[in-house]
Amino acid sequence: MNFELFIAYRHLTRRRKTGFISIISLITVVGIAIGVAALIIVLSVMTGFDNELKRKIVSVQPHLRIEKIDGIEDAPGDIQKILAHKIPTLKSVARIIEKQAILRSNHGAQGIVIMGIDTQNEDLTFYQKNLVSGTLGFQDSVYSETKRSWWFKKTTQKSSVSSIMIGDILASRLNVQVGDVIYLVTPEPEKRNLLLPLPVNVKTWPVMVRGVFHVGMVDADTQLALLNLETAQKFYNMNGKVMGLDLRFEKVDEAEKWKWVLAGDFSNQYFLRSWYDMNQHFFQALKVEKTLLSILLSLIIVVAALNIISTLIMVSMEKTKDIGILRALGATKGAIRRIFLIEGINYGFWGLVIGIGLGLMGAFHINDVSNFIRDTFGFELFPKDIYIFDKIPAEVQSGDVIMVAFFAFLIAVFAAFYPAHRAANLDPVEALRYE
Repeated sequence: MNFELFIAYRHLTRRRKTGFISIISLITVVGIAIGVAALIIVLSVMTGFDNELKRKIVSVQPHLRIEKIDGIEDAPGDIQKILAHKIPTLKSVARIIEKQAILRSNHGAQGIVIMGIDTQNEDLTFYQKNLVSGTLGFQDSVYSETKRSWWFKKTTQKSSVSSIMIGDILASRLNVQVGDVIYLVTPEPEKRNLLLPLPVNVKTWPVMVRGVFHVGMVDADTQLALLNLETAQKFYNMNGKVMGLDLRFEKVDEAEKWKWVLAGDFSNQYFLRSWYDMNQHFFQALKVEKTLLSILLSLIIVVAALNIISTLIMVSMEKTKDIGILRALGATKGAIRRIFLIEGINYGFWGLVIGIGLGLMGAFHINDVSNFIRDTFGFELFPKDIYIFDKIPAEVQSGDVIMVAFFAFLIAVFAAFYPAHRAANLDPVEALRYE
C-alpha cells in the first residue's frame, strides 16, 4: 500500500483521542449526503414535472394553432395553403372550435371548455388510451324520455341528442356516468341595439355522456369536454366557421420552426401560436424555479464541505507530533499534503456515495413517501387541486446525477486544500520542541 494511503487510512479508521472530532467528521459526511440527495431529488422532480407537462400539453393541445379574428370562413382553402408546403414531418391538420360553456346535471353545474373536434383529421389516440369508461364516439345518441300529459297519461318519447366526452373528475362532480343525459348551456349572442349594447342569451342543449377519460392533468379532467365539430358549430351558431386550425408534427419542436414559415402565407388577421407560446410563462417559471432551487440546495453541499476544513484542521492539530515525526523521518511537504487531501476527499467521497444512493431511492419512490406521509400524518405533499398532475412526476437523468456528483466532489477537494497545505507547512522543530 502507498505510504500516504496507509497513513491516511490509519487516521480515518483509528479511534480519535478527541471524540468531538469524530462527531464533526460524521456531521460532515451526513451533511454532504443530505445536500447531494436533496439536489438529486429536486432536479429529478423538476425535470419530471417539465417533461411530463410537455407530454401532457402536446397531447391535449395542438403543436401549432392558426387562428383568425372572428373565425375562419374558408378552412379548406387555408388547409391547402399549409399542405402546399409539403411539410415532411406534418402529421395532421384539423379544424377546431374552442369555446366556454356551462355543463349542468341534476346534481350540480360546472364551467367548462368545449372543444369541437374534427374527428376525421384529428388524432384521438391519446383520448382512446386514457378512456376510463364508455367509447370514443361522437355520433348522435337516442334516448327515451317519459312525460306525463295533463290528463295524467304517461307517454314515452324518443329523441336524438349529441354525444359528449368529459373528464373523470368532472363526471364525479356532476355525479354522472356513461349514458346519462346532461345539459350544455351556451351563450347565444343577439343583434346589438341601443338599449342593450351587449345582450347575450343562453341556450340549453341536452347531450349524452358517451365516454369518460382520465388524462392525468387536473385542469383537463375537470374542465375539458369534447364534442363533434359540426355539433359545436350548431351549438355556437358558427355558420360553418371554425376558430382555427390545429397542426401536429412528428416532433413537437418542429412547430416553432414552421410557425414562422407559414406566417408569410396568412394576413395580419391571422395569428399563429405554438404549444410553447400557449404555455410560455409557465415553462419560463419552471426554468427559473429549477435554477434557483439548484443554487439554494447547492449551498447545503458547500456548507457541509466547509466542515471538511474544520475537521482536517482539528485533525492536524491533534496529529501535530505525528506530523513532526514524519517530517523528521524524511517525509516531504508533498507527502503530508497528500495525506490530508486523501482524508478530505474520503469524507467527500462517502458523503457523495451515500447521498447519491439516498437521492436515487427518494426520486424513484417519492410518490410512495408522499402517500405514506399523507396516510400517516394526514398531510398532503402534492395536492391535486393546486398542481395540475395527480401524482408527483420524477424523472432521473444521468446528466443531472453526474453534474451533482462532480460538483460535490469538486467542492470536497477544494475544501481539503487549505488544511492539507497548513499541515504540510508545519515546522517539525516546532512540532517536537516540547516532546
